[in-house]
Amino acid sequence: MAKSSLLIKMIDIIRSRPGITVPELASITERSERTVYRWLSELSTELNTPTCFMDGGYCLTEVSDPKAVDLSPEEVLAIRMGLKSSPFGEGSPLQTHADSAWLKIRNAVSWQKLSASKDMAQNHLMDVKMPKSNVDPEIVETIEASVNGRKRLRVLYRSQKSNEVKTYVVDPYAVVFKRHSWYLLAFSFDHQKVIQMKLARFQGAFDTGLTFEPPVNFSVENYFRLSWEAWAGGEPTTVQVRFSPRVAAMIMESKRHPTQVVHSQSDGSVIFEAEVAGIEEIAIWILGYGKEAEALEPESLRDYIIEQIKGAAANYQEAEMQAQGLACATT
Repeated sequence: MAKSSLLIKMIDIIRSRPGITVPELASITERSERTVYRWLSELSTELNTPTCFMDGGYCLTEVSDPKAVDLSPEEVLAIRMGLKSSPFGEGSPLQTHADSAWLKIRNAVSWQKLSASKDMAQNHLMDVKMPKSNVDPEIVETIEASVNGRKRLRVLYRSQKSNEVKTYVVDPYAVVFKRHSWYLLAFSFDHQKVIQMKLARFQGAFDTGLTFEPPVNFSVENYFRLSWEAWAGGEPTTVQVRFSPRVAAMIMESKRHPTQVVHSQSDGSVIFEAEVAGIEEIAIWILGYGKEAEALEPESLRDYIIEQIKGAAANYQEAEMQAQGLACATT
């Protein structure tokens, strides 16, 4: 059967079965899904018969949507990389929405531009890491629905510090992706304040049947305003760190925090200053620079880092002594 005849047949099929899926069209026309996607695009360009994607299937539209956007291959690539990145992958509260959005965009773009964007994708990489977790998809779905519907939850949550699973009643305000993970911001009736809960630590989430109204003055942006990377809610603290000349240029080449100020020193070193929420998270960053960094202020930050360094040194000394003892025992 000629291609034009097959296109006309496809129009008849879609008209008689609105909502038909690509696999179904491929089966009826005895063509690959790749070919069906191309033909769906050509229905509009060659036969002036536009289709629309709705609720997982295809329908005919009487006229072309005047608001439709003609995306360039580069724009398609940017959207593709964003929606296919790990924050929208397994365990994400937005995974199904991201997948659905990409299908709609993919099916609305011409075959030529889609192919061009796929070729470009080989030369681009966006690596946003998100550790895989064993969180139940139903828990994630319940949390997302409760955030959107403003429904109070009873949750089972594993504490990071004690590793115990406890029950909390919370008003879920927002889901947030920070650094490598998704978090829930919620008002906890046990803590009597807004707390930050990692989605991977939820063991259960149950709708209480009650609704709530978030406070008008609550803002996700303000909550994380002083966080170093992912942790928020700590006491606002001004920190100062001296970095050696060896890493000074690295410190100055990027803005790590909205409040940061970097002071150049005559010896080539720099003093990094910022106001952050708590000291523990920025301490981890400072420790990553080893001997090239020295915490100056506050004293609590210096003491915390010294404690971490001494603890690490003791671990290595103990391991070395055990190794020496084993060596002596075998000689």
